[in-house]
Amino acid sequence: MSDAASRGWRAARASVRVRVTTVAATVTLAAAAAGSVLFVLSLHHSLQASLFSDVRQEVRVMQAQLAQGTSPRQVAITGRGEVLVQLLDARGRVVAADHAGKAERQPLLTRPGRVLDAHIPGEGEEYAVVARRAPSGRVRLVVAGRSSQQVSRATADTAALLALAVPAVTALVALTVWLSVGRALRPVERLRREADVITAAHTGSRLALPEGNDEIPRLARTLNEMLERIDQGHRLQRQFVSDASHELRSPLSTIRQTAEVARAYPDRVSVAKLAGDVLAESGRLAGLVEALLLLARLDDGVPVPTEDLDLDDVVLAEVERARATAGATVLDASHVSGGQVHGNAVLLAQLVRNLIANGVRHAAGVVTISLRESDGCVELRVDDDGTGVSPEDRERVFDRFVRLDQGRARDEGGSGLGLAIVRTIAAAAGGSVSLGTSATGGASFRVALPAVA
Repeated sequence: MSDAASRGWRAARASVRVRVTTVAATVTLAAAAAGSVLFVLSLHHSLQASLFSDVRQEVRVMQAQLAQGTSPRQVAITGRGEVLVQLLDARGRVVAADHAGKAERQPLLTRPGRVLDAHIPGEGEEYAVVARRAPSGRVRLVVAGRSSQQVSRATADTAALLALAVPAVTALVALTVWLSVGRALRPVERLRREADVITAAHTGSRLALPEGNDEIPRLARTLNEMLERIDQGHRLQRQFVSDASHELRSPLSTIRQTAEVARAYPDRVSVAKLAGDVLAESGRLAGLVEALLLLARLDDGVPVPTEDLDLDDVVLAEVERARATAGATVLDASHVSGGQVHGNAVLLAQLVRNLIANGVRHAAGVVTISLRESDGCVELRVDDDGTGVSPEDRERVFDRFVRLDQGRARDEGGSGLGLAIVRTIAAAAGGSVSLGTSATGGASFRVALPAVA
């Protein structure tokens, strides 16, 4: 068999349609065959029981006639060729019979009982024989038999008929299942062909929804929802790459421009100024790269070591660190109390650092940091006395590379990634972050983390 033929055979064998049809035909054939065997056996047993019942009835009639004083020879005459009658005396000899020849001389039975398929010499048929005692007189045993040929013929005819009907029924069931499964899977095949042409260049395409509300339309809707999520993910990824490229290009362009000016006009740009500009922009570039790497690790779900830690120690350490660069902005940490959470110390320190840096960047003069634990939750709040954030922008500020108009100046130092990192770290620790209005009218960031029991 060639490779193409072998692959075609394996594909056909693996087809759902072939497998379902094969299983249905096999089960039908096995059930029909078993049922046919049981039916034939039951029919044969029923016909035998009916035959013996008829023979016993013949015997009872002859017993009644003998009890009434009818002569044995008259009793033995039935006039029916399919019935064999013998009347025996006490010595087991045939007194009277309705068949001439060997049936008159050779007893069928010499004692009460019954025999199935008894063969009588000189007769081409087999008989079902019943023998019972006579009431009294010369006749001591009444024997009657009836041909069992009709029982055998009826059983054989039924078996032959079922031998033809079972394969026919099996073939009919297989054909019905084949057509039904093919019709049921036709929408699936259509969905497969439509999905096969959807590539990364056509992520906006969707599958046509079949009519109805059964499993196939629900599958199509689920696939469309999956395609929508994939398309949205691709759009976000492209937007992220575009924004990241733009943000990274800005400090590189500044460094290049400063270097070109210094080379063109060496007497106008001092080495100290050139070094300061390059260091500032390279620091901003390094911060962007570190933020992007951190977001990439968090998005990929890279496992990080976690432990039970005192969040208040992390907050106070970050406040002390931020005071060195806060300038005239006052950092008020007087409302920081105890709070124990489970998480990664480095990531939670990054969360606190980003919130404090954001507060310092937008505060008019004071940033208030508070921490408290209640009802199984540790709440961290960072409030500033700046202009605040309008309600329609309070969710948007957590998106990546989003900076509101008042924060877009390059010298503000914001990259649009700090708050996105805060939300991602909070979610990874099983918490959440929200934005509201502080008591002084500025922004109020609230981080809620599950407390250690």
